[in-house]
Amino acid sequence: MNYFRGVLIAIMLVGSGVYPGYAQIRPSQKRSIISTKTVSLSYDKQKDTLRIPVVADQYPGLKIALSDKNIFDGDDLQAVVKNYQSCGCGITGLNYEVTFESDDIISIILYFDTMAAYPDNYQKYLTFNIKTGEVYPISKEISANGLKWIFDSYKSTVRKRILNDKDGNSDEDIDDFNELKTTIDSLDSQELFGKYIFTKKGIMLSTERILPHVVQAFEPDRDLLVPYDKLKIYKAATAVVVK
Repeated sequence: MNYFRGVLIAIMLVGSGVYPGYAQIRPSQKRSIISTKTVSLSYDKQKDTLRIPVVADQYPGLKIALSDKNIFDGDDLQAVVKNYQSCGCGITGLNYEVTFESDDIISIILYFDTMAAYPDNYQKYLTFNIKTGEVYPISKEISANGLKWIFDSYKSTVRKRILNDKDGNSDEDIDDFNELKTTIDSLDSQELFGKYIFTKKGIMLSTERILPHVVQAFEPDRDLLVPYDKLKIYKAATAVVVK
């Protein structure tokens, strides 16, 4: 009786894809091809940290795309550290987040902190073909009609945010409001589609802030998440992410 019971259990385990002694590997448990290099910065009594993404050696193209010089816009790591040691300024912090990773495509956000006349921060949204290291264009995933729909939706959404912020902030200068409105009205599609990432829920797009530091409180939220469910009808024939 025990023999037949054991056979039955074995058949059930095989059918469910679970095997005694072996952990079932799920996509969410897949080990990333990105690891972290931590660099401490020091100037006088000031301390900061760079958390730099490092690509596994078996992906040389992507490794070049995320090399120190590409991350730091032409400077190598030594130059960034040396500059910080001289004044506690320049790039004062770096962190990152891998928002999407498959066998073919990876999206990553780089978060920078800087110091010049005043502290500031900015982000880079990057999406690459893992095997080649080339920038992966959104047009590979979304048809021309879909790109137009996304572009129009983005402009409409941010325009509403600008108007709502104006209604809720009586202190906002009319010149700042007009500059925000003019910038979104004249937004170029190449600018928008040059700053996007894949996430678990959809495609996130953004544009750069334009207001100076002293009035950045009036800068609207420039991120827009478009869920995959809304993109299915616009899926391009070459799509590998949008299902």
